[in-house]
Amino acid sequence: MTVSVSQLAEQALRRLGVSIVPLDDSPTLTEMVPAATIATAALVELGVIAADETPSAADQALAVDKVASVHAALDAQGIVWWDGTAMPRAFAEEYTKLTANVMASSFGRAADPANQALLEARVRKGAMTISGHDIATEAVMAVHADLVARGWARWSSLDIPDAAAMPYEMLAAYELAPKFGAQANPNDVVQAQRALASIIALPTSGERVPAEYF
Repeated sequence: MTVSVSQLAEQALRRLGVSIVPLDDSPTLTEMVPAATIATAALVELGVIAADETPSAADQALAVDKVASVHAALDAQGIVWWDGTAMPRAFAEEYTKLTANVMASSFGRAADPANQALLEARVRKGAMTISGHDIATEAVMAVHADLVARGWARWSSLDIPDAAAMPYEMLAAYELAPKFGAQANPNDVVQAQRALASIIALPTSGERVPAEYF
């Protein structure tokens, strides 16, 4: 029996307590909010206009530019994967408050640096969770590449034996932990390496392990 890289990625995430969010199954992620709408909402957030008012062209243009700046800052940190023309509904509130905070001084309001850091952290955490499977898959492949380089893996990434699943999961989770704000456990690495050493020590039959493709 073999285990797929995708399965190992999911298991590593579950080990860290990270929920797996299918992008296509979440309306808050597939519904996009235009940058102009975020800009207007930020003006309302600041109290520049009422919820039922239309902003002046100058104020709206300034707000749209600030939305672009907020997005550029998040993009520069590698947090987001969408472009700056529209944002997933899941992050509309964070974008609105970030934009309001960035342009507060333009309207005589005081900005709150601590609040900005908190909001960016919320977007980062949400985006990481949504992208979790791709990130975990890369971690599993990195683990496999390391084992191949050490001469520990007799198999390819397409036919990882089921017996090696737990060590792979533990090693991948160890690599992923800092990215998801979890505590990495060095004992997991020791345990995983011991388990792999036991697997490698087993005599081989010389037969290739058939891979199962889905």
